[in-house]
Amino acid sequence: MTPASPEPTELQNRLRQQLILAQVRIMELEDAREMLAPRLLELERLLQSAQQLADEKLEEAKHLGEVTAATQAHAAAVQQQLDAALIQFREQSAQLARTLENAAECEAESMTLRGQLEAERARTSALAGELARLQATRSWRWTAWLRRLGSSDA
Repeated sequence: MTPASPEPTELQNRLRQQLILAQVRIMELEDAREMLAPRLLELERLLQSAQQLADEKLEEAKHLGEVTAATQAHAAAVQQQLDAALIQFREQSAQLARTLENAAECEAESMTLRGQLEAERARTSALAGELARLQATRSWRWTAWLRRLGSSDA
């Protein structure tokens, strides 16, 4: 016992209703598509702009990385030069300290030698005075002929 099949007219009416509903749905979807199409185009343009901006920023980041690497290399070279200059400065400072020490020793020795020179000058002056006194004596004058004889023999 099978149920009786619906009448062909009823089936046709049902199919017509479904077809009409499907056509209405298609029109609604077409309306939605027409409303969303400009928005979709705008979003695609925004996406392209965002992609282009991202590409530019990637290029900038790459360039910045290269500049940073070059700057770091330059900074390392400058640091090496500074280290070498510091070593040279320390060596020259040590040499200058030794030179100043030697100059101080020379100054002390010079002062000692000046003292000795002054003492010798005073002694020479004293001896010259004594010689002058001696030559001014009568006995020196009277024995001058003996001194001349002794010097001509030699």
